[in-house]
Amino acid sequence: MMSDPTQPAAVTSESRALVIGSAGFLVLGSVALLLVGREPVALSGRGSAGDIAALGTAALGAGAVVAGCVQRGQLRSAPAPSASARAGRIRNGIDIAALALTHACIFLLGWLALFAIFQQAFIGAVLYPVAAAVLVGTTGAVSAYIAYLSALGMTAYRLAALLAGFLVTGVLTSMLTAQDPLWWQEHLSALGASSDISGVTFNFTLIIAGVVVTTLAGYSTMTLATTAATPSARHRVRLLEGGIVLLGIFLACVGVFPVDERFGLHTLAASGMVVVYGSLIVRIRALVPSIPATFAALGWVFLAAIIAAAVLWFPVGYYNLTAVELIAALLIFSWLIVLIRNLAAVDADQLDANLPPPPSRQPDAAAARPGPAAQDETAPEA
Repeated sequence: MMSDPTQPAAVTSESRALVIGSAGFLVLGSVALLLVGREPVALSGRGSAGDIAALGTAALGAGAVVAGCVQRGQLRSAPAPSASARAGRIRNGIDIAALALTHACIFLLGWLALFAIFQQAFIGAVLYPVAAAVLVGTTGAVSAYIAYLSALGMTAYRLAALLAGFLVTGVLTSMLTAQDPLWWQEHLSALGASSDISGVTFNFTLIIAGVVVTTLAGYSTMTLATTAATPSARHRVRLLEGGIVLLGIFLACVGVFPVDERFGLHTLAASGMVVVYGSLIVRIRALVPSIPATFAALGWVFLAAIIAAAVLWFPVGYYNLTAVELIAALLIFSWLIVLIRNLAAVDADQLDANLPPPPSRQPDAAAARPGPAAQDETAPEA
């Protein structure tokens, strides 16, 4: 179906999002009605309305993200077929998959947690089939609507915020579901050492987050690459993008190699993240000369804080390893998000500088020439 060319793009996007949300309501509501059957169902727990909503919204959210990304790609001009264009399509496919998986995981964990809270608020409450279908269908509508608009308007800053929310949601879920309540006495990676839901959630969160960071590299350096006018400038952009990609690869490897199974590779990946992070801090002004000096100084402060925390752990023994890992992870991802904001500010300044000056308004010939009315007004009275 072709859209009305006279209708604004934002209105068209909202209309399509409403259609996708309505479809999500119908699909997930019908599935819930079939799965629930004729018996009442609990809000949370195995086989509950919460489980159906979480799994269903994960699938619907991923599909809505793909639809939004495809629609967004159709709004751009298609490049000429070439080797670089094919590589770009492969990279674009990876980016879309990362976005879809991230949204799916957020919906999965978020709705599970929300329905668990509802069950605690309404102890002993159950849902009859029609009520369960309506409630679950509503979660499908909300998730599909949000996911479609999120993909359609995705930017580097929004992706960074999405990454932060996803990491917090995944790690907190892993902490809350850990079978060993004293896991924190060992190290943060102990969360991924078990084969239960806690370990799977922790490792899967790190893997998907790593893929999202590699996607973030392309989003955050897109304008810099476009506006780079010299080979050296393009080389600096590639180095910056490569550094962020390496951060994502090492983060994913931390999840791929659990500490109890591949201790050496796990430690190497975690150490590689810190090394790449430090190298980016040291070279950030050389890679992006226009980035603010305040941000560069902030990076040095963060790096010094990580080193101080490591010294307080060993050899001082004031902190344990979990505290050091939490401090390092918090500072690294905080720096990465602030980097995205600063790169967005640099992009905005460069785009403003490259815009052509507004054309000077030429006086209208009729306006420059006084008409009869003007002549009458300026004529002296008799």
